[in-house]
Amino acid sequence: MAQGQTPPQKKQNWISHPTFRFLVAASLIFGLYWGWGFVTAPAKISPRLWAVLEKNPSEVNITVTTKFPPEEFHISIYQQLGSMRGVIDSTAALYSMSVSDMKTLSRYYWVDKLDAIPPKKK
Repeated sequence: MAQGQTPPQKKQNWISHPTFRFLVAASLIFGLYWGWGFVTAPAKISPRLWAVLEKNPSEVNITVTTKFPPEEFHISIYQQLGSMRGVIDSTAALYSMSVSDMKTLSRYYWVDKLDAIPPKKK
């Protein structure tokens, strides 16, 4: 090498870059979290609610039972997804909820069970 020349730079492998490794790890954790929700969601829906869903309704009335009493964060999600009409212990009643919102709610890890509210007898 002649005097005054800089040595050739070693080409850095992008796979070994810390930012890339962080993004891969964060994506894996996020993917596992949402994947777990998709896998466990059907088991949270009661047989009575499955029977209602088979009739292909546009809206459903459900009870949501969580693993602990709902707090302000959970209640705000309920209110965004449906018309909330009360909480008893760890079970909330939601009315006029779309089926897609009900399925979204079933994917949350803190939701334990979804059940249909029987229609009122006339």
